[in-house]
Amino acid sequence: MTPNPVSVGPGTPVAALVDLLIEKDLNGVPVVDKSGRVLGMVTTGDLIHRVADEHVPSREPVWRESFYKSVFRRDGYDPNPAEGATAAEVMSRDPAYVTPSDDMAVAARLLLEHRVKSLPVLEEGRLVGMVSRLDLLRCLRGHPDCCNPFKRHD
Repeated sequence: MTPNPVSVGPGTPVAALVDLLIEKDLNGVPVVDKSGRVLGMVTTGDLIHRVADEHVPSREPVWRESFYKSVFRRDGYDPNPAEGATAAEVMSRDPAYVTPSDDMAVAARLLLEHRVKSLPVLEEGRLVGMVSRLDLLRCLRGHPDCCNPFKRHD
């Protein structure tokens, strides 16, 4: 895992998020409150979605999109990522995460199931690190017999 990862606050402007991800060569960044609790994640996918929604005309008629949102909305608040100006408005909520005591197989399964490139590592609900697909591969290369979820068990 990468300890002390880069994180942002919920009010961070989208333009600053884009600059940060590019400058630090990151695929995503956790959004944390003042106490270090993870509120969500902003990924390159979230930002590409926002840019695409902003610049590419929708293929669905507006009435169909409005009907879908009104029928299938889970709660009263449904932010539109294409209109989001801050991290809180474009982030993915309730991200999958691991704890420092979870083993590599748990991280591998979550990375694959959730189709993400990195996971926050939380201890007592607070961000203490990030684990990425590359971290996992480095661990597998360095310790091939250690709980390898990709190893064939014949």
